[in-house]
Amino acid sequence: MNMFSSILPQHQEGYLPYFLLFEGLAAAIHTVVCYVGSPRTALRQFGGPKAPSPHPLLAHVYGVKNFYTSAIRFYAAYHIGNPQVYDLAILTFVGVLFLYITEVFVYNNTRFREAAEPYVMAGGTLVWMVLQRNWYLSQ
Repeated sequence: MNMFSSILPQHQEGYLPYFLLFEGLAAAIHTVVCYVGSPRTALRQFGGPKAPSPHPLLAHVYGVKNFYTSAIRFYAAYHIGNPQVYDLAILTFVGVLFLYITEVFVYNNTRFREAAEPYVMAGGTLVWMVLQRNWYLSQ
């Protein structure tokens, strides 16, 4: 258990660094899926009426997006008091919301039910991070 706790963010209070670590890990896992898995599996959330057919190139582009999202969130988990990194982490969630809002309401590449989880997770985290920004940056 001691080895496990030594790799976790060493922030004194709050759960946001641990959540960012979890979200970074989820994005990193999806990056691997985008590169080594089937494009159909990697792009499952884009199954709307006008969605393009799953293609390896599209899965790889989505994997790159997940890679830099993962890197920013990992870095923010360990450097939560850095205002520039904190703001970049906020922008990763803004980017997710922008992606899914446009895919549902502009391009019709995904359905609302497939975008509901990203709306809740990214939207909730965005609100959480904005409301807690001053507290984490004052630590």
